[in-house]
Amino acid sequence: MGGSANDVQLMNAFPKDAVQEIEQIHSRWFEFEAAGGVHSLMALCADDIELRPPDAQPLLGRAAVSVWMALGTTRIHSIEITERRIRGSSEIAYLTANYKTTFSLKEDSTLRQSLGSHLWILRKQAGRWLVTLVSWRRCRPQITF
Repeated sequence: MGGSANDVQLMNAFPKDAVQEIEQIHSRWFEFEAAGGVHSLMALCADDIELRPPDAQPLLGRAAVSVWMALGTTRIHSIEITERRIRGSSEIAYLTANYKTTFSLKEDSTLRQSLGSHLWILRKQAGRWLVTLVSWRRCRPQITF
Protein backbone atom coordinates (compact mmCIF):
# COMPACT_ATOMS: atom_id res chain seq x y z
CA MET A 1 0.00 0.00 0.00
CA GLY A 2 1.31 3.43 -0.86
CA GLY A 3 1.16 6.48 1.36
CA SER A 4 -0.63 9.68 0.50
CA ALA A 5 1.11 12.93 -0.39
CA ASN A 6 0.26 14.19 3.11
CA ASP A 7 2.04 11.18 4.69
CA VAL A 8 5.15 11.94 2.64
CA GLN A 9 5.06 15.60 3.70
CA LEU A 10 4.77 14.60 7.37
CA MET A 11 7.74 12.24 7.05
CA ASN A 12 9.85 14.92 5.35
CA ALA A 13 8.88 17.60 7.90
CA PHE A 14 10.06 15.64 10.95
CA PRO A 15 10.74 18.25 13.67
CA LYS A 16 14.35 19.17 14.35
CA ASP A 17 13.85 18.91 18.13
CA ALA A 18 12.55 15.34 17.71
CA VAL A 19 15.60 14.46 15.61
CA GLN A 20 17.89 15.86 18.31
CA GLU A 21 16.05 13.96 21.08
CA ILE A 22 16.28 10.68 19.14
CA GLU A 23 19.97 11.25 18.33
CA GLN A 24 20.58 11.72 22.06
CA ILE A 25 18.70 8.49 22.90
CA HIS A 26 20.72 6.66 20.25
CA SER A 27 24.02 7.95 21.66
CA ARG A 28 23.04 7.30 25.29
CA TRP A 29 22.08 3.71 24.42
CA PHE A 30 25.65 3.01 23.28
CA GLU A 31 27.15 4.77 26.31
CA PHE A 32 25.02 2.64 28.64
CA GLU A 33 25.73 -0.53 26.65
CA ALA A 34 29.51 0.03 26.77
CA ALA A 35 29.35 0.77 30.52
CA GLY A 36 27.20 -2.30 31.24
CA GLY A 37 24.34 -0.06 32.39
CA VAL A 38 21.46 -2.39 31.51
CA HIS A 39 19.04 -0.70 33.95
CA SER A 40 19.76 2.76 32.46
CA LEU A 41 19.46 1.34 28.97
CA MET A 42 16.05 -0.19 29.73
CA ALA A 43 14.80 3.25 30.84
CA LEU A 44 15.10 4.28 27.17
CA CYS A 45 12.76 1.46 26.10
CA ALA A 46 9.03 0.93 25.87
CA ASP A 47 7.61 -1.94 27.94
CA ASP A 48 7.10 -3.92 24.72
CA ILE A 49 10.65 -3.41 23.40
CA GLU A 50 11.58 -5.91 20.71
CA LEU A 51 15.22 -6.82 20.15
CA ARG A 52 16.17 -8.74 17.01
CA PRO A 53 19.83 -9.81 17.17
CA PRO A 54 21.26 -11.33 13.97
CA ASP A 55 22.26 -14.69 15.46
CA ALA A 56 19.59 -15.25 18.12
CA GLN A 57 15.85 -15.52 18.56
CA PRO A 58 13.91 -12.23 18.84
CA LEU A 59 13.31 -11.00 22.38
CA LEU A 60 10.13 -9.24 23.47
CA GLY A 61 9.66 -7.10 26.56
CA ARG A 62 11.96 -5.30 28.98
CA ALA A 63 12.52 -8.34 31.19
CA ALA A 64 13.68 -10.60 28.33
CA VAL A 65 15.86 -7.92 26.73
CA SER A 66 17.37 -6.97 30.10
CA VAL A 67 18.32 -10.58 30.92
CA TRP A 68 19.82 -11.12 27.45
CA MET A 69 21.90 -7.95 27.68
CA ALA A 70 23.07 -8.71 31.24
CA LEU A 71 24.31 -12.13 30.07
CA GLY A 72 26.43 -10.52 27.34
CA THR A 73 29.77 -12.18 26.63
CA THR A 74 31.48 -9.12 25.15
CA ARG A 75 33.11 -5.97 26.43
CA ILE A 76 32.52 -3.00 24.13
CA HIS A 77 35.48 -0.67 23.64
CA SER A 78 33.95 1.72 21.11
CA ILE A 79 31.05 2.15 18.73
CA GLU A 80 31.24 4.42 15.70
CA ILE A 81 28.01 5.44 13.98
CA THR A 82 27.83 6.70 10.40
CA GLU A 83 25.08 7.57 7.95
CA ARG A 84 22.45 7.98 10.65
CA ARG A 85 19.04 8.93 9.25
CA ILE A 86 15.92 9.68 11.25
CA ARG A 87 12.49 9.94 9.71
CA GLY A 88 9.00 9.78 11.09
CA SER A 89 5.83 11.49 12.16
CA SER A 90 4.59 12.95 15.43
CA GLU A 91 4.05 9.46 16.93
CA ILE A 92 6.62 7.12 15.36
CA ALA A 93 10.22 7.46 14.20
CA TYR A 94 12.58 5.27 12.20
CA LEU A 95 16.34 5.44 12.67
CA THR A 96 18.79 3.72 10.35
CA ALA A 97 22.57 3.82 10.65
CA ASN A 98 25.78 1.95 9.99
CA TYR A 99 27.99 0.92 12.88
CA LYS A 100 31.52 -0.25 13.60
CA THR A 101 31.89 -1.82 17.04
CA THR A 102 35.26 -2.63 18.58
CA PHE A 103 34.93 -5.23 21.33
CA SER A 104 36.60 -8.12 23.08
CA LEU A 105 35.22 -11.28 24.58
CA LYS A 106 35.07 -11.37 28.37
CA GLU A 107 37.34 -14.45 28.43
CA ASP A 108 39.74 -13.18 25.70
CA SER A 109 41.10 -9.63 25.48
CA THR A 110 41.82 -9.82 21.73
CA LEU A 111 40.20 -6.84 20.03
CA ARG A 112 37.62 -7.56 17.36
CA GLN A 113 35.46 -5.43 15.09
CA SER A 114 31.97 -5.91 13.77
CA LEU A 115 30.55 -3.81 10.93
CA GLY A 116 26.91 -3.60 10.02
CA SER A 117 23.71 -1.62 9.99
CA HIS A 118 20.75 -1.30 12.28
CA LEU A 119 17.12 -0.24 12.28
CA TRP A 120 15.43 1.29 15.29
CA ILE A 121 11.76 2.14 15.70
CA LEU A 122 10.77 4.62 18.39
CA ARG A 123 7.31 5.59 19.60
CA LYS A 124 6.26 8.82 21.27
CA GLN A 125 4.62 7.92 24.56
CA ALA A 126 3.57 10.31 27.33
CA GLY A 127 5.58 13.09 25.70
CA ARG A 128 8.87 11.23 25.26
CA TRP A 129 10.42 8.99 22.64
CA LEU A 130 10.93 5.34 23.63
CA VAL A 131 12.73 2.60 21.74
CA THR A 132 10.28 -0.10 20.61
CA LEU A 133 12.46 -2.14 18.22
CA VAL A 134 16.17 -2.62 17.58
CA SER A 135 17.26 -4.88 14.74
CA TRP A 136 20.72 -5.17 13.26
CA ARG A 137 22.76 -7.14 10.79
CA ARG A 138 26.44 -7.66 10.26
CA CYS A 139 27.71 -6.62 6.86
CA ARG A 140 30.80 -8.80 6.96
CA PRO A 141 32.39 -11.33 9.30
CA GLN A 142 33.95 -10.05 12.49
CA ILE A 143 37.58 -8.98 12.21
CA THR A 144 40.21 -9.85 14.83
CA PHE A 145 43.26 -7.65 15.29
